[in-house]
Amino acid sequence: MTDVSRYLRFGRFSVSATGVIVLTYFVLYLLSLRYYHGLSYRDPTSFFFDADHAYERRYSSKRVDEATTFIANAGDVKPPIRDLGEQPTLCVGIVSVRRRGDQYVGLTVGSLLDGLSEPERKKMLLYLRIGNTNPADHPVYSEKWVETLPDRVLTYSKDDPDFDQLQQWEEGGWYRNKTIYDFTTLMSECYESGADYVAMLEDDTLAVKGWFPAAMRALSTVQQRTAGRDWVYLRLFYIDGLLGWNSEDWPKYLTCSFIVWAALTAAMTASKRKFKAELRYIPNSAIWLASCIFIPAAIALHFMAGRQTMWPLSPGVHEMNKYGCCSQGLVFPRSIIPRFLEHTDLTTDWLVDMMVEKIANSQDWPRFAVVPPLLQHIGSTSSKGYGFDNSASTIWNFRFEDYTI
Repeated sequence: MTDVSRYLRFGRFSVSATGVIVLTYFVLYLLSLRYYHGLSYRDPTSFFFDADHAYERRYSSKRVDEATTFIANAGDVKPPIRDLGEQPTLCVGIVSVRRRGDQYVGLTVGSLLDGLSEPERKKMLLYLRIGNTNPADHPVYSEKWVETLPDRVLTYSKDDPDFDQLQQWEEGGWYRNKTIYDFTTLMSECYESGADYVAMLEDDTLAVKGWFPAAMRALSTVQQRTAGRDWVYLRLFYIDGLLGWNSEDWPKYLTCSFIVWAALTAAMTASKRKFKAELRYIPNSAIWLASCIFIPAAIALHFMAGRQTMWPLSPGVHEMNKYGCCSQGLVFPRSIIPRFLEHTDLTTDWLVDMMVEKIANSQDWPRFAVVPPLLQHIGSTSSKGYGFDNSASTIWNFRFEDYTI
């Protein structure tokens, strides 16, 4: 290649081909950074994630208003009239204990019931467990909606055989043991209802309008996929921040990156050799610059943009045996509940979601999730007490906020 062929002339000025390529790439890279800065600010797996703006309540603020209105009119809501012997499809169990500050359980119940058709409401049982050993300690216990909306309100009394132990856990701050007791006993009550499925929801969740038929379709999909095999739950909520570039998968990411780098480098080298005349203005140094800097920088930008931006989960039902978190909304098939309860242990220092995952792992039971989720977590103060509020406020799904119905 002659010296003249290494330069591009623009009137009286000449610029090296390498310089033009570097400048062009630099401009495009800056534009790409700007693009992903605006696109990925709500992707918690992205370098560009902006926590100050990402937690904007788009759809959930609408559902809060609708649930609030529904609860305010609870006195006018008529209880469902079911035919004798009519079998419920789903029993929803909610445990609620008094929180510091706002109580969210009314919004949870309101969002679950708002928008249900009469046939859908008849197929669903709603069980509410007031988890305080003295139910009057819970601020919502005397509210009108508690009398009219749930199918059953369960409370503890001194006649319960475990009452002394419950009080000890409650007064001593043993929230983990108490929470597991609340969870498992309410699950048992729902199981006794004869429902085909049992949904265990936390009392600071918000349901999308139309959640019930969407959940039924998702459960039907799971049943078809498992074809009679055991499975433990369908997740109605997950934290998308955990579905990122997980460190344990670094060999896979490294291998894929190397394949991309090698393929592009090989393609550029082969093209240069085959089309010498056509590519005479591009020096070999430009190819190696692209190989050593441009391609690695582009791969780095791919990872910086975030997994939820570059490889989002498609809508539908996905097997999610890892990284789902947490226990905001899990739907269990009736057939698995007796065996699941056999493996629970009140003496173990577990959180509910930890317990569920450990049991599922030990039994090799698959777990599924519906995408986008049908629930949002709205609690900013934790029922576990002080020390958990910071993490509570970040238990969030950003795709839930994209609903528009």
